[in-house]
Amino acid sequence: MAVTSFEVDERTAAFIAQLRQTFGVNTNAAVIRKALALASIASQHADDDHTITIAPGGGKSAVKISLAG
Repeated sequence: MAVTSFEVDERTAAFIAQLRQTFGVNTNAAVIRKALALASIASQHADDDHTITIAPGGGKSAVKISLAG
């Protein structure tokens, strides 16, 4: 297994901690694996302009996200 390490700022560390709870996992590595899986799915379904639209339920407004640089 390859080992990768990197430093993150406080904002990113807090975001990863939030995602640990959201995803129900205990490690940063598990968060990153799930995030990469979601990114892969999103990229496969992106429009020609490299955007995806997330349409949540409950009457919430759709959000358009650019996957491009």
